[in-house]
Amino acid sequence: MAESKRNEKAGQQQQARAKEVEVTMRDGKFSGLTKRNEDYLFHLDKALTEKNYDPEQKEQVLNEMYQELKEKQKQGVVATKLYGTVTEKAELIINGPKKSEAPTELPKFWILALDNGLIMFIMFCIMYTLLGVFSPQQADVSGGWITLLATSTIAGVGLAFFYRSMLSARKEKGKKRWIKTLLITLELILIWIVAFGIISFIPVSINRTMEPIVYAILAGLGYLVRRYLKKKYNFRSVMF
Repeated sequence: MAESKRNEKAGQQQQARAKEVEVTMRDGKFSGLTKRNEDYLFHLDKALTEKNYDPEQKEQVLNEMYQELKEKQKQGVVATKLYGTVTEKAELIINGPKKSEAPTELPKFWILALDNGLIMFIMFCIMYTLLGVFSPQQADVSGGWITLLATSTIAGVGLAFFYRSMLSARKEKGKKRWIKTLLITLELILIWIVAFGIISFIPVSINRTMEPIVYAILAGLGYLVRRYLKKKYNFRSVMF
């Protein structure tokens, strides 16, 4: 039994010495690396050259990786596990790390209000288009152009206020947070009800309902305007 353990230990030592030979006896630009790690740097060098990466910066990056691999491969680390694929590493070296698209804070209040107002405007236009096509009488009851503009504006401002308030409420803890959230929601619902009540007193002769095709065109224009503003001000919507 003891003899078997000694033989096993001797075999392990022999394998370790063989690995050391592989590491220390290789010649060339990346001598001292294992074959896998040397091949990795060779192909990375080639990939960076093909992409016309600055030669001086390339040599500096490769030398840093070479020194790191020489040290870490002693613990069995291989280049692909450390850096990813050659293609991924080349892209990372050339373009740098990808920036996170997640917004760290909400947009300015007026941008948030305008964005949400346009979203509601588009949704109401689509709703009135469908009502006008499939249920014309219901469309007349729902209201006209004043209702459309007023509800979109109120919803845009209200939602902007809601998101700002909710962001502040998240900093609260326990029961106080939930009470604050509930009060904000109730306030917005009350404002919405009051606004609809006031709008209902406007005569139908003034607050006219438009044709379905007009609402459909307005929905398309609202979408284009919102898309333009998102591109111009470079913000991500809270809703979608």
